[in-house]
Amino acid sequence: MDPTTLFSYERHVDSRSLNARVLLVTLGAFSDAAAAQATIDDHLLNTLPSRVVGRLDMDQIYDYAGRRPEVTLELDHFQDYETPQILLHEVTSPDGETFFLLTGPEPSFQWERVASALKIMVEQLGIERTLMLQSFPAPVPHTRELPVTRFAGDPDVISVRRPMPGVFRLRAPFTAMLTLRLAEAGHAVVGLVVHVPQYLSDVLYPDAAIELLKAVREEQGPDLPTGALETQAAPIRESIAAQVGASPQLQELVRGFEQQYDRMITDGRSHVPTGDDIAAEVEKYLAGLDSESGGDAPSGPDASADPSGPDSPSGPDGPEDPGKDGPQPA
Repeated sequence: MDPTTLFSYERHVDSRSLNARVLLVTLGAFSDAAAAQATIDDHLLNTLPSRVVGRLDMDQIYDYAGRRPEVTLELDHFQDYETPQILLHEVTSPDGETFFLLTGPEPSFQWERVASALKIMVEQLGIERTLMLQSFPAPVPHTRELPVTRFAGDPDVISVRRPMPGVFRLRAPFTAMLTLRLAEAGHAVVGLVVHVPQYLSDVLYPDAAIELLKAVREEQGPDLPTGALETQAAPIRESIAAQVGASPQLQELVRGFEQQYDRMITDGRSHVPTGDDIAAEVEKYLAGLDSESGGDAPSGPDASADPSGPDSPSGPDGPEDPGKDGPQPA
Protein backbone atom coordinates (compact mmCIF):
# COMPACT_ATOMS: atom_id res chain seq x y z
CA MET A 1 0.00 0.00 0.00
CA ASP A 2 1.13 3.51 -0.80
CA PRO A 3 2.88 5.02 2.28
CA THR A 4 2.47 8.56 0.95
CA THR A 5 -1.27 8.50 1.71
CA LEU A 6 -0.77 7.59 5.37
CA PHE A 7 0.76 10.84 6.63
CA SER A 8 -0.75 14.24 5.82
CA TYR A 9 0.10 17.84 6.68
CA GLU A 10 -2.50 20.08 8.27
CA ARG A 11 -4.59 22.06 5.78
CA HIS A 12 -3.30 25.41 6.98
CA VAL A 13 0.35 24.30 6.74
CA ASP A 14 2.57 24.76 3.70
CA SER A 15 4.92 21.82 4.01
CA ARG A 16 7.49 23.59 1.83
CA SER A 17 8.00 26.13 4.61
CA LEU A 18 8.77 23.49 7.23
CA ASN A 19 12.36 22.67 8.08
CA ALA A 20 14.21 21.61 11.23
CA ARG A 21 17.39 19.80 12.09
CA VAL A 22 16.06 17.47 14.82
CA LEU A 23 13.04 15.23 15.32
CA LEU A 24 12.16 14.02 18.84
CA VAL A 25 9.98 10.90 19.02
CA THR A 26 7.88 9.88 22.03
CA LEU A 27 5.75 7.23 20.30
CA GLY A 28 4.55 4.51 22.63
CA ALA A 29 5.40 0.83 22.98
CA PHE A 30 5.62 -1.30 26.13
CA SER A 31 5.45 1.20 28.97
CA ASP A 32 5.96 4.80 29.92
CA ALA A 33 7.85 4.21 33.16
CA ALA A 34 7.43 7.12 35.60
CA ALA A 35 5.33 8.86 32.92
CA ALA A 36 8.57 10.15 31.36
CA GLN A 37 7.21 10.50 27.82
CA ALA A 38 3.89 11.98 28.98
CA THR A 39 5.78 14.46 31.16
CA ILE A 40 8.07 15.52 28.31
CA ASP A 41 5.14 15.98 25.92
CA ASP A 42 3.20 18.04 28.43
CA HIS A 43 6.26 20.10 29.38
CA LEU A 44 7.39 20.93 25.84
CA LEU A 45 3.96 21.57 24.36
CA ASN A 46 2.78 23.73 27.24
CA THR A 47 5.92 25.76 27.92
CA LEU A 48 7.28 26.34 24.41
CA PRO A 49 5.64 27.81 21.28
CA SER A 50 4.27 24.95 19.19
CA ARG A 51 1.70 23.96 16.60
CA VAL A 52 0.46 20.74 15.00
CA VAL A 53 1.72 20.47 11.43
CA GLY A 54 0.88 16.86 10.47
CA ARG A 55 -0.69 13.57 11.48
CA LEU A 56 -1.01 9.89 10.61
CA ASP A 57 -4.34 8.35 9.55
CA MET A 58 -5.23 6.45 12.75
CA ASP A 59 -8.20 4.61 11.22
CA GLN A 60 -5.71 2.62 9.13
CA ILE A 61 -3.12 1.82 11.80
CA TYR A 62 -4.84 1.74 15.21
CA ASP A 63 -6.64 -1.16 16.98
CA TYR A 64 -9.59 0.61 18.60
CA ALA A 65 -11.16 -2.60 19.97
CA GLY A 66 -7.90 -3.88 21.45
CA ARG A 67 -6.87 -0.52 22.94
CA ARG A 68 -10.16 1.21 23.56
CA PRO A 69 -10.16 5.01 23.85
CA GLU A 70 -11.86 6.53 26.88
CA VAL A 71 -15.14 8.44 26.90
CA THR A 72 -17.13 10.04 29.72
CA LEU A 73 -20.72 8.98 30.43
CA GLU A 74 -22.36 11.85 32.31
CA LEU A 75 -25.82 10.81 33.48
CA ASP A 76 -27.62 10.36 30.14
CA HIS A 77 -25.06 11.42 27.54
CA PHE A 78 -21.49 10.76 26.36
CA GLN A 79 -18.82 13.43 26.09
CA ASP A 80 -15.05 13.96 26.06
CA TYR A 81 -14.20 11.10 23.71
CA GLU A 82 -10.41 10.84 23.59
CA THR A 83 -9.41 10.38 19.97
CA PRO A 84 -6.12 8.47 19.54
CA GLN A 85 -3.72 10.60 17.52
CA ILE A 86 -0.16 10.45 16.25
CA LEU A 87 0.75 14.09 15.69
CA LEU A 88 3.75 15.94 14.35
CA HIS A 89 4.37 19.18 16.27
CA GLU A 90 6.62 22.05 15.28
CA VAL A 91 8.22 23.43 18.47
CA THR A 92 10.56 26.37 19.06
CA SER A 93 13.22 26.16 21.78
CA PRO A 94 14.11 29.16 24.00
CA ASP A 95 17.16 29.94 21.84
CA GLY A 96 14.98 30.11 18.73
CA GLU A 97 15.83 26.70 17.25
CA THR A 98 12.88 24.94 15.63
CA PHE A 99 12.51 21.17 16.06
CA PHE A 100 9.81 18.57 15.49
CA LEU A 101 8.11 16.36 18.10
CA LEU A 102 6.22 13.19 17.11
CA THR A 103 3.75 12.09 19.81
CA GLY A 104 1.09 9.42 20.24
CA PRO A 105 0.46 5.72 20.82
CA GLU A 106 2.33 2.88 19.16
CA PRO A 107 0.80 1.93 15.77
CA SER A 108 -1.13 -1.35 15.91
CA PHE A 109 -0.98 -2.24 12.21
CA GLN A 110 1.07 -1.70 9.02
CA TRP A 111 4.37 -1.06 10.76
CA GLU A 112 6.44 -1.19 7.58
CA ARG A 113 4.09 1.22 5.83
CA VAL A 114 4.17 3.61 8.81
CA ALA A 115 7.97 3.47 8.88
CA SER A 116 8.07 4.22 5.14
CA ALA A 117 5.69 7.16 5.60
CA LEU A 118 7.84 8.57 8.41
CA LYS A 119 11.02 8.08 6.38
CA ILE A 120 9.48 10.12 3.56
CA MET A 121 8.47 12.79 6.09
CA VAL A 122 12.00 12.93 7.52
CA GLU A 123 13.43 13.42 4.03
CA GLN A 124 10.84 16.05 3.03
CA LEU A 125 11.49 18.13 6.15
CA GLY A 126 15.28 17.96 5.95
CA ILE A 127 15.64 16.30 9.36
CA GLU A 128 19.28 15.49 10.10
CA ARG A 129 18.92 13.69 13.44
CA THR A 130 16.10 11.68 15.02
CA LEU A 131 16.10 11.05 18.79
CA MET A 132 13.81 8.43 20.38
CA LEU A 133 12.94 9.27 24.02
CA GLN A 134 11.98 6.31 26.19
CA SER A 135 11.95 4.90 29.72
CA PHE A 136 11.77 1.52 31.40
CA PRO A 137 11.84 0.12 34.97
CA ALA A 138 15.27 -1.02 36.14
CA PRO A 139 17.08 -2.06 39.34
CA VAL A 140 18.55 1.39 40.06
CA PRO A 141 18.15 3.63 43.15
CA HIS A 142 16.51 7.05 43.17
CA THR A 143 19.43 8.32 45.28
CA ARG A 144 21.84 8.18 42.32
CA GLU A 145 21.85 9.81 38.90
CA LEU A 146 19.46 7.91 36.63
CA PRO A 147 21.39 6.17 33.83
CA VAL A 148 20.42 7.00 30.24
CA THR A 149 21.67 4.36 27.81
CA ARG A 150 21.85 4.81 24.04
CA PHE A 151 21.07 2.65 21.02
CA ALA A 152 21.10 3.25 17.27
CA GLY A 153 20.82 1.55 13.92
CA ASP A 154 24.38 2.74 13.33
CA PRO A 155 26.33 3.10 16.63
CA ASP A 156 28.75 5.53 14.95
CA VAL A 157 26.11 8.31 15.13
CA ILE A 158 25.96 8.17 18.95
CA SER A 159 27.75 11.11 20.59
CA VAL A 160 27.98 9.73 24.16
CA ARG A 161 28.65 5.99 24.29
CA ARG A 162 26.50 4.50 27.06
CA PRO A 163 25.27 1.15 25.70
CA MET A 164 23.21 -1.47 27.46
CA PRO A 165 25.55 -3.79 29.43
CA GLY A 166 25.02 -6.96 27.46
CA VAL A 167 23.28 -8.62 24.53
CA PHE A 168 19.68 -9.73 24.83
CA ARG A 169 16.65 -10.40 22.65
CA LEU A 170 13.11 -9.18 23.33
CA ARG A 171 9.81 -8.50 21.62
CA ALA A 172 10.31 -5.48 19.38
CA PRO A 173 8.49 -2.17 19.82
CA PHE A 174 7.65 -0.14 16.72
CA THR A 175 10.38 2.38 17.55
CA ALA A 176 13.05 -0.36 17.34
CA MET A 177 11.94 -1.22 13.81
CA LEU A 178 11.69 2.47 12.90
CA THR A 179 15.26 2.98 14.13
CA LEU A 180 16.47 0.21 11.85
CA ARG A 181 14.53 1.39 8.79
CA LEU A 182 15.68 5.00 9.11
CA ALA A 183 19.29 3.89 9.64
CA GLU A 184 19.09 1.60 6.60
CA ALA A 185 18.05 4.65 4.56
CA GLY A 186 21.11 6.55 5.76
CA HIS A 187 19.48 8.71 8.45
CA ALA A 188 21.06 9.40 11.86
CA VAL A 189 18.87 7.92 14.63
CA VAL A 190 19.71 7.64 18.34
CA GLY A 191 17.54 6.08 21.05
CA LEU A 192 17.71 7.49 24.60
CA VAL A 193 16.47 5.18 27.35
CA VAL A 194 16.30 6.38 30.95
CA HIS A 195 16.43 3.68 33.64
CA VAL A 196 13.69 4.32 36.21
CA PRO A 197 13.80 2.74 39.71
CA GLN A 198 11.46 -0.24 39.63
CA TYR A 199 9.65 0.92 42.75
CA LEU A 200 8.88 4.29 41.09
CA SER A 201 7.92 3.11 37.60
CA ASP A 202 4.18 3.46 38.25
CA VAL A 203 4.26 6.96 39.76
CA LEU A 204 4.92 10.41 38.36
CA TYR A 205 8.68 10.96 38.68
CA PRO A 206 9.87 14.07 36.77
CA ASP A 207 13.54 13.23 37.30
CA ALA A 208 13.22 10.64 34.52
CA ALA A 209 12.04 13.31 32.07
CA ILE A 210 14.76 15.69 33.23
CA GLU A 211 17.52 13.15 32.53
CA LEU A 212 16.10 12.46 29.07
CA LEU A 213 16.09 16.16 28.17
CA LYS A 214 19.69 16.46 29.35
CA ALA A 215 20.59 13.51 27.13
CA VAL A 216 18.87 15.21 24.17
CA ARG A 217 21.38 18.05 24.50
CA GLU A 218 24.28 15.58 24.78
CA GLU A 219 23.15 13.89 21.57
CA GLN A 220 23.24 17.09 19.48
CA GLY A 221 19.58 17.91 20.05
CA PRO A 222 18.13 21.29 21.04
CA ASP A 223 18.95 22.82 24.41
CA LEU A 224 15.63 22.39 26.21
CA PRO A 225 14.62 24.01 29.53
CA THR A 226 14.12 21.87 32.64
CA GLY A 227 13.43 24.57 35.27
CA ALA A 228 9.68 23.90 35.44
CA LEU A 229 10.34 20.18 35.77
CA GLU A 230 12.85 20.79 38.58
CA THR A 231 10.18 22.78 40.45
CA GLN A 232 7.73 19.92 39.94
CA ALA A 233 10.29 17.30 40.99
CA ALA A 234 11.35 18.88 44.30
CA PRO A 235 8.24 18.02 46.40
CA ILE A 236 8.08 14.55 44.84
CA ARG A 237 11.67 13.87 45.86
CA GLU A 238 10.85 14.98 49.40
CA SER A 239 7.78 12.75 49.52
CA ILE A 240 9.75 9.72 48.29
CA ALA A 241 12.53 10.35 50.82
CA ALA A 242 9.97 10.57 53.64
CA GLN A 243 8.23 7.35 52.63
CA VAL A 244 11.50 5.45 52.24
CA GLY A 245 12.65 6.79 55.61
CA ALA A 246 9.51 5.43 57.23
CA SER A 247 9.79 1.93 55.71
CA PRO A 248 12.62 -0.44 56.72
CA GLN A 249 11.75 -2.68 53.78
CA LEU A 250 12.16 0.15 51.30
CA GLN A 251 15.38 1.26 52.98
CA GLU A 252 16.80 -2.23 52.53
CA LEU A 253 15.68 -2.31 48.90
CA VAL A 254 17.26 1.06 48.12
CA ARG A 255 20.52 0.12 49.89
CA GLY A 256 20.77 -2.99 47.76
CA PHE A 257 20.31 -1.00 44.57
CA GLU A 258 22.83 1.60 45.77
CA GLN A 259 25.46 -1.04 46.44
CA GLN A 260 24.96 -2.61 43.03
CA TYR A 261 25.04 0.80 41.31
CA ASP A 262 28.20 1.89 43.16
CA ARG A 263 29.96 -1.39 42.28
CA MET A 264 29.14 -0.81 38.63
CA ILE A 265 30.65 2.68 38.78
CA THR A 266 33.79 1.81 40.73
CA ASP A 267 34.61 -1.66 39.44
CA GLY A 268 33.55 -1.41 35.81
CA ARG A 269 31.92 -4.17 33.84
CA SER A 270 32.98 -7.00 36.16
CA HIS A 271 29.94 -6.33 38.34
CA VAL A 272 27.51 -5.26 35.60
CA PRO A 273 24.45 -7.51 35.28
CA THR A 274 24.61 -9.88 32.31
CA GLY A 275 22.46 -9.56 29.22
CA ASP A 276 20.46 -12.57 30.42
CA ASP A 277 19.79 -10.85 33.77
CA ILE A 278 18.54 -7.68 32.07
CA ALA A 279 16.47 -9.62 29.53
CA ALA A 280 14.85 -11.57 32.36
CA GLU A 281 13.90 -8.32 34.13
CA VAL A 282 12.44 -6.84 30.94
CA GLU A 283 10.49 -10.00 30.06
CA LYS A 284 9.17 -10.21 33.62
CA TYR A 285 7.83 -6.68 33.34
CA LEU A 286 6.39 -7.20 29.87
CA ALA A 287 4.56 -10.31 31.06
CA GLY A 288 2.62 -8.09 33.43
CA LEU A 289 4.29 -9.33 36.59
CA ASP A 290 4.88 -7.14 39.62
CA SER A 291 8.19 -5.35 39.13
CA GLU A 292 8.43 -4.12 42.73
CA SER A 293 10.98 -5.75 45.01
CA GLY A 294 9.83 -5.84 48.62
CA GLY A 295 7.47 -3.51 50.46
CA ASP A 296 5.03 -0.99 49.14
CA ALA A 297 6.26 1.37 46.46
CA PRO A 298 6.45 5.02 47.38
CA SER A 299 3.32 6.61 46.06
CA GLY A 300 4.47 10.20 45.60
CA PRO A 301 2.08 13.13 45.71
CA ASP A 302 0.36 12.17 42.45
CA ALA A 303 0.36 8.40 42.70
CA SER A 304 -3.29 8.13 43.68
CA ALA A 305 -4.09 8.71 40.03
CA ASP A 306 -2.64 7.11 36.91
CA PRO A 307 0.50 9.19 36.30
CA SER A 308 0.09 9.15 32.56
CA GLY A 309 -3.68 9.42 32.50
CA PRO A 310 -5.36 7.37 29.80
CA ASP A 311 -2.03 6.70 28.16
CA SER A 312 -0.86 4.04 30.61
CA PRO A 313 -0.97 0.44 29.32
CA SER A 314 -2.54 -2.51 31.11
CA GLY A 315 0.10 -4.84 29.72
CA PRO A 316 1.12 -6.37 26.39
CA ASP A 317 -1.32 -9.27 26.64
CA GLY A 318 -4.43 -7.31 27.60
CA PRO A 319 -6.36 -4.28 26.42
CA GLU A 320 -4.31 -1.12 26.37
CA ASP A 321 -5.44 2.47 26.47
CA PRO A 322 -4.21 4.86 23.79
CA GLY A 323 -1.21 6.90 24.68
CA LYS A 324 2.50 6.91 25.08
CA ASP A 325 4.04 3.66 26.17
CA GLY A 326 7.82 3.89 26.67
CA PRO A 327 9.73 1.62 24.26
CA GLN A 328 12.45 -0.72 25.27
CA PRO A 329 15.98 -0.81 23.80
CA ALA A 330 16.56 -2.96 20.78
